[in-house]
Amino acid sequence: MTDNLTAYIGIVIIAVVGIAVALLTMEVIWKFLRVKDKDKDKNLNANSGKYDTYECGEIAVGNPKFSNVSFKYYIYALMFVVFDIEAVFLFPWAVEFTNLGLLGYAEAMLFIALILVALIYAINKNFLKWTD
Repeated sequence: MTDNLTAYIGIVIIAVVGIAVALLTMEVIWKFLRVKDKDKDKNLNANSGKYDTYECGEIAVGNPKFSNVSFKYYIYALMFVVFDIEAVFLFPWAVEFTNLGLLGYAEAMLFIALILVALIYAINKNFLKWTD
């Protein structure tokens, strides 16, 4: 019993040292390599616009840091990722289609059916409707 516990002491020591080195490296990078805004505190020319957000020539309205981004962009991105990963999962199945037999075919159809149910749900809830 004691031999089993002593075998893991080396792993624990390596894990602790690895975490300590990673944290120390991040701290050193933060202290010495970060960009410091020395002239931001001096308020030499408050109207210069140096720290204003650049909006491609458009006049910024309100506080751009807290502007609302429409939720539909996230839904479209999430749907793209889901269907992209589905395609990636179906490639190995298509390569080994002849070797999998009936059970492999049934599992792939179940996978496609689950994704299809999710798509139908998204369509019924109007998640994919672009206009409000």
